[in-house]
Amino acid sequence: MIVLPRMHLCYYILCLILMTSSAQLYAEQLIRFGTGGSAGSYFPVGSAIAKEINQRSVACCSDNPLLVIPQRSNGSVSNIRDLGDNLLEIALAQADVVSLAYQGMGQFEGVELKSVLRTIGTLYQESVHLVVAVDSNINSIADLTGKRVAVDELGSGTQFDAELILAASGMSSADVKPIYLKPADSIKRMRSGLVDAIFIVSAYPVVAVQKLIEDGVGQVVSLGNDLISDLANEHLYFSAQSIPPDIYAGDEEINTLSVSAQMIVRADLPTAAAYEITSTLWSDTTLRALLNSHPRGSDLVAGNALQGVGIPLHPGALRYYKEQNYDLSGVPR
Repeated sequence: MIVLPRMHLCYYILCLILMTSSAQLYAEQLIRFGTGGSAGSYFPVGSAIAKEINQRSVACCSDNPLLVIPQRSNGSVSNIRDLGDNLLEIALAQADVVSLAYQGMGQFEGVELKSVLRTIGTLYQESVHLVVAVDSNINSIADLTGKRVAVDELGSGTQFDAELILAASGMSSADVKPIYLKPADSIKRMRSGLVDAIFIVSAYPVVAVQKLIEDGVGQVVSLGNDLISDLANEHLYFSAQSIPPDIYAGDEEINTLSVSAQMIVRADLPTAAAYEITSTLWSDTTLRALLNSHPRGSDLVAGNALQGVGIPLHPGALRYYKEQNYDLSGVPR
């Protein structure tokens, strides 16, 4: 029995119309696509990618057309666990969490995922946002001591990154009052005076954060140059990043960290399906669609598809990159 994920009803209806009108004689291959919460970039970007895959698969008159259904999730950690439990076929996840999962470290200690996880490639960079209430007197990580800090839901990539950042500052979750909620709910609580700070890892701009700033409720603060340098040097998946002043109505750049978002898949996904997903992802049609689906759509560049890839490619993706003459020398096999 297949339980349909929660998603926009109109999108699912569109999928059904496409499949019944153009490929009603064929049995579609259902692919469950783990994205993220509605407040971040994973769900809108993942939905746009799924739409393009479905349309192209039907248009090509495949004998076994793909029906990719994006579903909201708790984020990177839960997406990877669901891949391991065969509850998803493809998913989006942060590169740092993917690397730890493949190595069986951190929250994945004792979990065998090397035989399960493969990648399609890198999509774009996500920024670590530290959003604080304007009346909280929080100007740095050290000021979070004793404060009510939202770190996303348990099992999310954001929670993982927040704990790394606190540890690098000589702190732990015990030094703050952690709140485990998705960003949308955390932002509502900040508006009600119930949250002092929120960690959000997402491609900028985060529209809900922009609205907080416009309404005079919140602001985004820098992480601190020494902290950024230490973490970027210690963890290869982190990079120093500066968010331009105009993004969040500030006078100065916001210095922070970034980590790449990757599309990962189960190793047993059929090679033909993985090839079709990869070739559709980097097609001109999909890249144009992504430009219109999210402000950071321009960050998806086919030439950057293998940057930061730390686990093996799926054979279907490998076939595509070989055909396109990508440099595969630094990609794990």
